[in-house]
Amino acid sequence: MNFDEIYIMSPWWRDKVAVYTDRNILQYQKSKFKYEPKALSLQINLSVPGIYTLRGPRQVGKTTFVKLLILRLIESGVEPSRVLFFTCDMVRDNMELVDLVKLYSQAFASREKINYIFIDEITQVSNWQTAVKYLADLGLLDNAVVLLTGSSAYDLKISTERLPGRKGAGKDLVFLPITFSEYLETLGIHLEKLDLTSILTLSEDELKIAALKYSFVESYFYKYARSGGFPKVIDEFESEGKYSDMTKAIYRDFVLGDAEKYAKSRERVIEIFEKLPDIVGQRFSWQSLSNDLGPIIRSVNTIVEYFEFLAYSFIVSIVYFIDPSTKEIKRNKQKKVYPLDPMICSIISDMSRKEIAMPQVMELIMLRQLMVPQDVEQTALNLVSGPYFWYSEKGNEIDFVVNKDGVLIPIEVKYQNKINKSDYTGMKRVFGKGIVATKDTIGKDDNIILMPIWLLLALIK
Repeated sequence: MNFDEIYIMSPWWRDKVAVYTDRNILQYQKSKFKYEPKALSLQINLSVPGIYTLRGPRQVGKTTFVKLLILRLIESGVEPSRVLFFTCDMVRDNMELVDLVKLYSQAFASREKINYIFIDEITQVSNWQTAVKYLADLGLLDNAVVLLTGSSAYDLKISTERLPGRKGAGKDLVFLPITFSEYLETLGIHLEKLDLTSILTLSEDELKIAALKYSFVESYFYKYARSGGFPKVIDEFESEGKYSDMTKAIYRDFVLGDAEKYAKSRERVIEIFEKLPDIVGQRFSWQSLSNDLGPIIRSVNTIVEYFEFLAYSFIVSIVYFIDPSTKEIKRNKQKKVYPLDPMICSIISDMSRKEIAMPQVMELIMLRQLMVPQDVEQTALNLVSGPYFWYSEKGNEIDFVVNKDGVLIPIEVKYQNKINKSDYTGMKRVFGKGIVATKDTIGKDDNIILMPIWLLLALIK
């Protein structure tokens, strides 16, 4: 890529008002659903040099987030020449990456003030971490806030490990599809939030009052369950009442393309996706999956590698068993997998020609809500840091277990018309407490809370 292309991607160098005509900014401004991850913005200290990485699935809004940061910088009076942006789609190799940043640093960057370097989709460049390390060792990043985005957490995890002592105030960040709670906040619906520990203390009367008070939220939940949490998809759904085939094709291409890039065989990718609807939310072992997927994929190790890549690419979550007595995961026990988002769920259903049932969709929505940044910053959707799940040898199972300050809180999703005591017997016996997310049942049985899933997701802090 020639440096003159940087002028095209950083048009504010020519005229600072050109930032307002940036495609991403224009699309954001005309959108009906304007989501900006404010909590993420607060994690980036723009006044102290540092190297940040921002990970997340494609089409989630990372580039728009970066452009909004640039807009804020220029509006706050930062000289446009101190703000560099380019995407790596056409960067040939890591040496070209070095040359681009060196030229900027030598010809345009400020010597006295902090510069801002935003490099989009850096994981497109092989061995990019070597380039960043070299630039840092030259001192060219000493006076810069650097934000590197990528869609491969596996790449970024390996890469940031190769920057010891060179990240300054920087940190690893993640940008996931938004939760139902964030969806409501973006629509201007602000509810009093509770953490899981506080929800466990609610009385049955308090649960019924909350359900009545916030009953209007239920219709929003079912809209969210159909659109999922990708802001662009939500925006189209808000405007048109559905998302177009073209939009779905964009997301299908990134899901299929990322998976195929690693597997190097469309046949293998399709084989995995055709199997996924059968195992979403179901316990399985890698060995049993290997038996089902043969002869396309015979090796257990290969299957593990494929699924871990899907997790590091923010396509599928892998949930691990936790031992309540030790509060540690057991990697040799059975696992569960879930697509990250209802949109990905729909794409997998289309490719496999198998419907993923609504109870499983409700489970994956719950799982997304329970994820917190520190769980996914290093291992993405390979959820070794939680949320977890639990099962007994007798067949009792709890969908999710959250470690809240050393206390395990079990959460079971029972999206069905009738709830029986047998649905939470294991929860009461093993954990002595817990939350059952129901379709519409409200109640309390000792330390077991039963409440509609839409209400629980709306209230979780």
